[in-house]
Amino acid sequence: MNSEESTLLEIAVKMLNIHVLCDRCLGRQFAWLGTGTSNKDRGHSIKLTLTMMADGNLRSGNKEQGMRDIRLLAENGMFTPAKEIATKNAIEFETRSTCYLCAAPGLDSFFDRIPHIAERIVELSHDIEFDTFLVGSVPPPTLVEHQDELNAMYSLLHSETLKSHFNRELGIHLHSLLGKEVDFDKPDIVYVYAMDKDELKLQVNPLFIFGRYCKLERGIPQSRWDCKKCKGKGCPECEGTGRRYQDSISEYVGIPSQQLVNGTRFKFHAAGREDVDVLMLGDGRPFVVEISEPRVRHLDLEELARKINDYARGKIEVHDLKMTDRQHLQKLKYDASSNVKEYKALIRTESIVEDELLTRAQKELTGIEIEQRTPNRVSHRRSDLVRKKQIHEIIFKGYKEELLEAFFKVQGGTYIKELISGDEGRTKPSVAEKLGTPCVCTELNVTAIYSEDSQ
Repeated sequence: MNSEESTLLEIAVKMLNIHVLCDRCLGRQFAWLGTGTSNKDRGHSIKLTLTMMADGNLRSGNKEQGMRDIRLLAENGMFTPAKEIATKNAIEFETRSTCYLCAAPGLDSFFDRIPHIAERIVELSHDIEFDTFLVGSVPPPTLVEHQDELNAMYSLLHSETLKSHFNRELGIHLHSLLGKEVDFDKPDIVYVYAMDKDELKLQVNPLFIFGRYCKLERGIPQSRWDCKKCKGKGCPECEGTGRRYQDSISEYVGIPSQQLVNGTRFKFHAAGREDVDVLMLGDGRPFVVEISEPRVRHLDLEELARKINDYARGKIEVHDLKMTDRQHLQKLKYDASSNVKEYKALIRTESIVEDELLTRAQKELTGIEIEQRTPNRVSHRRSDLVRKKQIHEIIFKGYKEELLEAFFKVQGGTYIKELISGDEGRTKPSVAEKLGTPCVCTELNVTAIYSEDSQ
């Protein structure tokens, strides 16, 4: 027997001299040694080796040592082969059944409860659609402290925590019952078992649906807009509705989506937003609707698109729906200020502008970087910052009766109305500055958004 084996066995004996340890918990003190087997088999092998050594002492004349070791393994080891040898050799021993590391005083091991816990889990999620799962647990603080004490006392460098061991064993049992796969990164549902309270919690992770929406009618905000005066409670100013605007894009998309998957609530995320009075045309604005605690995960996205479009009654339309994930959502929001957007605007000028000045202004405003201080109209809800934005192209297409038609191709997050008016000098340079006359945007449409929204 080499020195490493001797040290491992000596540590095992020292631990058993002080504490009652089942096969699993003795084995997991050396979990990262001899991988490819279970902690239970590892602990059983250690105890079997010690039992064979003790039996050898009994047979070779070193009976006193052999009797001590057999009694230790029969009592604190709870080891059946040692009990049989003790009985055969008339060695008295106490029957113990509570492991120091995996059982509360007077109770059975948490590992022995796994079949019953698994049955409860199956019942808990019987009416929920899911393909992947993950198991978590909250071990009793006393058992965590017991493990920490052993680690420190015996310098255990290869042990595994009770939590990790229990989660794996329960996950294996559930896999066989549910026929579902374990996913450590993005599980559909997560089961959490509180050991000391014997409580189960089910966490159903959100569902994410990507799409694009076109806004076909002005006067619709992207998010629910409550009455400022009553803050949603209802007052004469809002005619008791609690709303400044009676509908929103987020509700047109979110409500049918939540209903179809039987979720509890929804969040609407989009790649930027257009103003209430602005249309969203072309291929539409990318969005992700996030639905909490869905009980249905396998849905017909074409049916969902029809439901949303019917619910919106022609005010908005969605298309290109597909399932996505949180990572894509985060990228969508991150890219919103750096992607490229196109706009079409009607601009009213205070005085008539000559063609030569239009041509020069168009050239001077194309391919430049502007500075925009947070506009006055949104300063109540946005930080007062100066943002630099790239203007890729501006084209003035037609001019009639002091109305100028213009095309803009700009970096996401550019305030077009302020790029036109100058916003009292908060945007520099601006269309008004270059044309030398006050300008006001009278109509604005988003015509295209270019973004990396494919998965």
